[in-house]
Amino acid sequence: MSVARPRERILTGSATVIACAMMLATMGPAVSLLAAALIVSYGLWLTRSEWPSADRVLPVFAAAVLIQCVHLFEEYRTGFFRVFPPVVGLAEWSAERFLWFNAVWLMCFVLAGIGIARGFRPAYVVALFLALGGGIGNGIGHLALAVRARGYFPGLYTAPLSLLAGASLAARLFRQAHREEAVI
Repeated sequence: MSVARPRERILTGSATVIACAMMLATMGPAVSLLAAALIVSYGLWLTRSEWPSADRVLPVFAAAVLIQCVHLFEEYRTGFFRVFPPVVGLAEWSAERFLWFNAVWLMCFVLAGIGIARGFRPAYVVALFLALGGGIGNGIGHLALAVRARGYFPGLYTAPLSLLAGASLAARLFRQAHREEAVI
């Protein structure tokens, strides 16, 4: 895969801005760090001309998506959508809004996996976001919320899995292409 062409950069950047605006419009400032992670993911995507092959990325990517599903289940069952927004000074989210928000992102992850399999460069922005925002940031965030609460905070049990999956996916994504060929 080669460096993104100007049109690809503009379209991918526009999609990133639209996704951030939609996240903030539907969930409010509580998802500001996720929006920031998406923008950082786009910025990192712009800096790379080569990405690891799909066969190297997709197994870890699929595991990270599966862990996101398990994490979402824990968050939903333990009321994260009620407990988290007041921490940042907002009214609680409805269960429906929380589930729709997560369902849309899970669909984006599935479509990104298909895109990676087909060599579609912009799909790597979503993979980076899953690694950085959905994995590392989410995992650290839940651990910090538990420390703040001095005990369990919804999502804590699966947060270390999210952190590990995100770190593993990030490591796989940032592996240099020439190092990857030497390993194979």
